[in-house]
Amino acid sequence: MKFGIREIIFVALMVALLAGTYMFVFSKTNTKREAMLSDISTKQKMLSDLHAATTGIEDMNAKIDELSSAIKFFEQKLPQEKDVGDILQQVWDMAKTNSLQSRTVKPDKAEPGPNYYELPIQMSLSGDFNGFYAFLLQLEKLPRITRITKLNLQKINEHDGEATAELTLSIFFEPQKEVATAN
Repeated sequence: MKFGIREIIFVALMVALLAGTYMFVFSKTNTKREAMLSDISTKQKMLSDLHAATTGIEDMNAKIDELSSAIKFFEQKLPQEKDVGDILQQVWDMAKTNSLQSRTVKPDKAEPGPNYYELPIQMSLSGDFNGFYAFLLQLEKLPRITRITKLNLQKINEHDGEATAELTLSIFFEPQKEVATAN
């Protein structure tokens, strides 16, 4: 076989056609293919993240019911605003029962919460340490929600076993529900 100018031009055209096809067809197709693979990878990762996030969603209704019953339980422990005086009287009686003398009782401003109010009461008591201990145990056993946010207990040097306490007792209560009347 004899290679002449015609054959060389034919081979050159075939190589140019192959190079042009690669440049204009295959490279663009490869770029699109890589973009699609990257997009598929991103979507698969998002799908696996969604699957991980929704793993426990089947029992969400059960959890909502459980939390609703817990809210009802704690709402039952919240007295009405009109019953706060009775609770204060209970605390006062518990102090007297345990031989504690009340020096000062000073209610602060009620602080609103989401569905409740917190009434901090600053108290100053004095008496026997065992009386304080019994008083704190009785406070803990109250059927209503109370919390001691501050307690400062000091020994009275002149009397053995005697102490003074300054404490802040918080009483939680449900706000008075307003009844709307239609005209």
